[in-house]
Amino acid sequence: MPKIESGAHYIIANKKGKTVVDLNTVDGTTVIGWSCHGGQNQQWETIQAEGGWHIRNVGNGKYLRFEGNVCDGRQAIATLDPFLWHLWPDSEDQNGIRVCVPNTPQNLDLSDDGNATNGTPVSIWGRWKGTNQVWYFERLHPTH
Repeated sequence: MPKIESGAHYIIANKKGKTVVDLNTVDGTTVIGWSCHGGQNQQWETIQAEGGWHIRNVGNGKYLRFEGNVCDGRQAIATLDPFLWHLWPDSEDQNGIRVCVPNTPQNLDLSDDGNATNGTPVSIWGRWKGTNQVWYFERLHPTH
């Protein structure tokens, strides 16, 4: 698994769909897959916390999370309330990361089996070997 650094900014790309985790700029809350354009709504800061990681959008400062009970298909959103995630290496891809809900079998998933269409929901689903649940954290280097 690539080294994830607290305070660093990343583009989070899905292995299967090749789209990235995108915070919808219309409502500022909905998290979807979208073709990479590198805008701040597609940039995420990782923040190490006790027992895991917070993932915060660079554009509006909201945290990646979901609302309600942990269940398959729950839509990912961004709110001002931090959420704790576990970041685990994928067992099949040494560069891939699984973004997991602690103490559950759920992890972040590009819906519809990794549908590459812009606007496909990012949600949580039970863990399986599907590459639509594998993410690449592509580090952005600060410009001076």
